[in-house]
Amino acid sequence: MKTTPRTYVLTLNSPSKKGLRLWTGDNIHALRHCSVKQIGLALREMQQNVDSLQAPVPSSGGSYSLNRGR
Repeated sequence: MKTTPRTYVLTLNSPSKKGLRLWTGDNIHALRHCSVKQIGLALREMQQNVDSLQAPVPSSGGSYSLNRGR
């Protein structure tokens, strides 16, 4: 089952508003401000997404390199 991508916007101490603000939504045009209760869940989701992007990609078995000797 494929999950729909989420968009996150995080602001820290902007000149007009002090403190952390977090918005989340299905796209940039559908962002909703997270309540205090939702921030923890949204931050966990963001961390899981970052962790999955940093996971090592399994090798295809070959040892091909773009930086081959000339």
